[in-house]
Amino acid sequence: MQPKTLLSGQVLTAVAMLAIFVTMSLMALGFPEKARLMPLMIGIPGSVLALVQVLRELRTVIDKAVESDEERRQARRNERHMFIWMLLFFFGFLGFGFVYAAPLLVFGFLRIGMKESLAIGVISAVATWVVLYGLFEKAFQIQLFNGLLIEWLWG
Repeated sequence: MQPKTLLSGQVLTAVAMLAIFVTMSLMALGFPEKARLMPLMIGIPGSVLALVQVLRELRTVIDKAVESDEERRQARRNERHMFIWMLLFFFGFLGFGFVYAAPLLVFGFLRIGMKESLAIGVISAVATWVVLYGLFEKAFQIQLFNGLLIEWLWG
């Protein structure tokens, strides 16, 4: 395994987070007793979790080095599909707003993209609408973005 292979973006990010948490914890040791409590309460568990994340990322990089071409093609295909769905959600929200677009897009994603059952798609779409319309717009009285096409058509 080449050292360059181990230096992926995920590994470097995990190492940077580990360095931040360890440095914060070590700096906190020099603080007065009452002042060091909070940084240590955050820094020590954060350091442990960051170390676990570094080890997980290293294991993932090593596993990826031995995966087959078919697995790589499948991973690229999955990434492409998720990117397309992200664009659909973005333009759906931009054009039709959250309340109208989100339930339809959630249903479409679950039914078409994830091949879930019709019941799961419908229940998820209805739950999305209830949360966005019922909770945000009616209960909290937060006006969500209506969408550019909706505003243009109905003013």
